[in-house]
Amino acid sequence: MRHRADDSRQGRVHPACTSTLRAAHLGDKIVSLQQNHTSVRTDYSHGLGEAITASAAKLPGGNYSLAQSIFVLSQNTPYNFGATSQLLNEIDLGFNTGSVRNVYSPNVRTAQELMVDQLADALKMDPYGFRRAYAKTDLQRAVLDRVAKEGDWGRDMEPGTAQGIGMHVEYKNTMAALVEIDCRPATVNRQIRDACTGPRVTRATYVIVPGSQCVNPTGLKAMTMGGMTGGMTGGMMGGMMGGIAMTLSASLHIKDGTPLEASWDNYRCTRQWNTPPELNIVIMDPDPDGEVGGGGEAGVAASMAAVACAYRRAVGTTPTSFPINHDELTFEPYPTVPPLPQPPTNGLDIVS
Repeated sequence: MRHRADDSRQGRVHPACTSTLRAAHLGDKIVSLQQNHTSVRTDYSHGLGEAITASAAKLPGGNYSLAQSIFVLSQNTPYNFGATSQLLNEIDLGFNTGSVRNVYSPNVRTAQELMVDQLADALKMDPYGFRRAYAKTDLQRAVLDRVAKEGDWGRDMEPGTAQGIGMHVEYKNTMAALVEIDCRPATVNRQIRDACTGPRVTRATYVIVPGSQCVNPTGLKAMTMGGMTGGMTGGMMGGMMGGIAMTLSASLHIKDGTPLEASWDNYRCTRQWNTPPELNIVIMDPDPDGEVGGGGEAGVAASMAAVACAYRRAVGTTPTSFPINHDELTFEPYPTVPPLPQPPTNGLDIVS
């Protein structure tokens, strides 16, 4: 007999990954950036959602080719960092994965934006000013300026709290997030029943230029927590909750090859006690020279990066593993064995 915990544990998940970066600067000029992204294989057996590419994905090398194509088309560096390379290597461990949750972008952007903050420190520049100075386009600078203004960048903060900023370009959109985080003991050690608390994002601002047009501004802003648990798609609010979760709390705990999480109740997405009390979504005028884009999961990557950068500034060390609270198990795992006895192998056992 199978129960619902088995169904959840057999689902497809965002693959674990590691990102290694190396940057070089000569004076105040960044001359190179290299990023190597290694991941458990992302399953693209569905292709691009139709029969032809789905069949191609099942051919030898087909999945790898799709992964490389999607990585190259979706991942980029929005800064003038000289000779830049971003490489993907995927390893097939037979784990159930899927091309969900913004695919590669949250992990790639977060690792790169943390490096951007370290480069700003090395050049003794303000993180926002550094990004503005090295941004590739006027549009990116405009988005950075707007998010800095709306989020009150540089305001005085209490020790243990800090601001962080992240920028992302995808889906024909240009986006930036600015968050404030509270890592003080009174916040980190909050006691809430069955809750994963830890650091809390207390204020968040997200600015987006939606390609060449925005058909439904309210829809682009929206998608609340209820929708996020179903897919984090469709809007900046839900995307930001996903980015916060990926940085601070949401992950799977694996034991003997089986996830301990067996329900949405176990999975630690951003809950009410960890959502920012202040949330501001700003949709700027579309770019007249841009292309028609989409909302998709556009809110996730820049948000995860901004939270990670804010955490780094608040605690004074660069995080190298996410989510921050992964080691803390806050629930009693459901059993990993069937709830009823196994069927008998000898019919006489029924009588006895």
